[in-house]
Amino acid sequence: MSHETPYTSPATAPAHTPQRRTHDAPAPPPLPEAVHTLVIGGGTGGAVFTAVTAALSDETVLLLEAGPDYGAADEGRWPADVLDARSIPLSHDYGLSTATTVGDGVLDLPRARVLGGCSSHNGCTASLGAAADYDEWAARGNPGWDAASVLPLLEWVRGRFRVRRYTTDELTEPQRAFVRAGQAVGLPFADDLDDIAAGEGIGPMPVNVVDGQRYNAAFAFLDAVRDRPNLTVCGDTPVQRLEIREGRAVGAWVSRDGEARLVRAERVVVAAGAYHSPALLLRSGIGAADELSALGVPVAVDRRGVGKHLLDHSCVQLDFHGRAGLVEDLSRLGWNPDEQTVGRKRSSLCDEGPYDLHVFMVAGANSGHPGLPPITLYGGAMRARSEGTVTLAPDLDVSRPVIDHRYGTDPDGYDRQVLSEALDLLRSMARVPELAAVLGEPATAEHDPLEQIVNYCHPAGSCAMGPASDPEAVVDARGAVHGIEGLHVADASIMPAITRGNINLPTAMIGAKIALTLLGLGPDEVTTALPVAHHAPDAPAALVTTTGTKARP
Repeated sequence: MSHETPYTSPATAPAHTPQRRTHDAPAPPPLPEAVHTLVIGGGTGGAVFTAVTAALSDETVLLLEAGPDYGAADEGRWPADVLDARSIPLSHDYGLSTATTVGDGVLDLPRARVLGGCSSHNGCTASLGAAADYDEWAARGNPGWDAASVLPLLEWVRGRFRVRRYTTDELTEPQRAFVRAGQAVGLPFADDLDDIAAGEGIGPMPVNVVDGQRYNAAFAFLDAVRDRPNLTVCGDTPVQRLEIREGRAVGAWVSRDGEARLVRAERVVVAAGAYHSPALLLRSGIGAADELSALGVPVAVDRRGVGKHLLDHSCVQLDFHGRAGLVEDLSRLGWNPDEQTVGRKRSSLCDEGPYDLHVFMVAGANSGHPGLPPITLYGGAMRARSEGTVTLAPDLDVSRPVIDHRYGTDPDGYDRQVLSEALDLLRSMARVPELAAVLGEPATAEHDPLEQIVNYCHPAGSCAMGPASDPEAVVDARGAVHGIEGLHVADASIMPAITRGNINLPTAMIGAKIALTLLGLGPDEVTTALPVAHHAPDAPAALVTTTGTKARP
């Protein structure tokens, strides 16, 4: 679940127009009338929940994804831009946005409408977060979510994603200069972001990149179970709303061939992401009663936390024109990812965790946003506290919710202080001669970076997990929605606090843990049924072709 490059549209421009896919996926299979478990959303959380449930039980499982399912990786149907890990595509983007923090512009919120969700569109950075993150979840009344309990699953999903660490030799010229600049201002070398014990440092990123291709959640988890007779995967099948009867979820209304159809289920699991999961609950009558009544939606249960507590890692950015000839030089390389390195540091307000601040560079095509200058430096608040909202528009379209992130608005000013310190760190790094030579001249910014806050594209928390006694909690520690039987949520929206890193792997862990909990099983069972493949190291990235013989042109 994690598109990693922020982008703000100019204040005078509308939100970007989504680039719709240009490849045809195979027709989805027939819809069953009834199943045991209905999973809504084929992003990281939904893909992992589905794979674990299908592999470890005989329950009939139906996975519905609003976007296309291009099939197993070895079938050769996946579009080349989705596979190519050098940059972030927007070919399957929803086109969502939020208001900018200054002026009247919009901030794009890239989300991928395709099987695998944002793991099919992201920058491939692999992070586990820190032990303190999960211990905090448990301390908030969520037993079983402490670091010691979830670490086996975090390590398992890291293995299934085939995470590897870039070597220094693989870094492009700008990325090498960025790391050296971080070291010059006092950060130690570190390439262990995929270690739960990782601390301060700067170095190459761990990534889920295999042979130059983005190894998404569909490849990592669903491909291993596609042949199971109890599993059906249906792409291009959006869900309109849940069917709630007498306080129990009994299925969902879906769109197929222009018609609405009810699929009945004994258990419904929503895994549509931090924007669409709360939107679907709201459309189904689960949320604040006054808000639902104002929209004309019959109230199934009054739960005011639905769509609230929306979190993200907020960022500041500095744009540069790059040295003369930089873009041309990068384009001639056999391997030239836009993102390869990340730095971590403790701010003056850091909690007991190891760091709360990220710095990173995008150099090249700017990962799906070619309107930006060739190089952008970002600093992120990795324990951001500002909370936004997800609501429905009057048309009640769950695919186009109204999103207000409210970046930089936490009442204690924590986020802006951390971002200020991140900005100071970036500016000190930019003065290091080697990096300064690569950066070239600064691009003119319309607003001060601390006023024009941008995003890391890691939304979470909008269906927060907590005990029933917490009126803001939406689900309990089993992922069960308070007040509705037979309904669960299994994605990043249930995070009670955001992890201090890119959230794709933690989201995968969430999907696995909730599936195992509902089956009454532990981590050992899933690591046996879906073991981590032991494979030879990747070929040197410079020798890898990223389109490959299996990708469609």
